[in-house]
Amino acid sequence: MTQQNNIPNPQTIEDCLQMQAHFVGIPKITKNNYKEFHRRGKNLQILNVGWVTKDMDSSMKEGQGRMPSLKEVEDNIGFAEASAPRFDKNKWKNALHEMINMITDNLIEQEAPPKTPDKTEYPH
Repeated sequence: MTQQNNIPNPQTIEDCLQMQAHFVGIPKITKNNYKEFHRRGKNLQILNVGWVTKDMDSSMKEGQGRMPSLKEVEDNIGFAEASAPRFDKNKWKNALHEMINMITDNLIEQEAPPKTPDKTEYPH
């Protein structure tokens, strides 16, 4: 999964960082937090979320995505997304747990048999 439903396709690394800031709860990349910003992005990548696609990185395979690399994040120290929420480590763990549960629920729904109307059977 490189994209989710109504999430627009990012066209630049800055677009990716903007989206990542919203998801990971770090609104500004600083010298003190860029490694944590990157780490949280990799947590999302484990969940099969990745916004850097073949359109931005020719080494990517078609249909695959990744989160920005440590170098890409470090090169953008100072980047800020004012409307992004701020998550401390505990709130981040809760948000990540919520995302895992949401993805798990979707997987379970996908493998469930289609629902059929209840049939009442009468003995003959």
